[in-house]
Amino acid sequence: MDTKKGQLYIGRESATDEPVLLKASTLTTHGVIFGMTGSGKTGLGVNMLEEALLSSIPTLILDPKGDMGNIMLNFPDSTPEDLEPWMDAAKAKRKGKTI
Repeated sequence: MDTKKGQLYIGRESATDEPVLLKASTLTTHGVIFGMTGSGKTGLGVNMLEEALLSSIPTLILDPKGDMGNIMLNFPDSTPEDLEPWMDAAKAKRKGKTI
C-alpha cells in the first residue's frame, strides 16, 4: 500500500475497510504486542517490522516463542547476502566487524 511519508500501514479497519496508519514519529520508545492465542500478534508484528524497515526505522524484536524466526523458514533460499541492503558496511568496519 502506498502511504504518506512518515506513516506505517498496519492493516484495515474491519468495520469500514479503511486503512489503519501509524505515525512513525510515535515509535520513539518501546512497544509490545499482547493478545490471546490466534489473535494475530505475529501477523501484526511481521507487518510492523516490514513497515519499519521500509521506513528505515531501527527495530529490535524479542520473540521468545520463535515465531518470527520460524517465518524465515518459509524462505529456504534466502542467504545472509539478502540482508545486505539493510546493513551499513562502513559502520561495521569501524566497530571491527564485517558483513
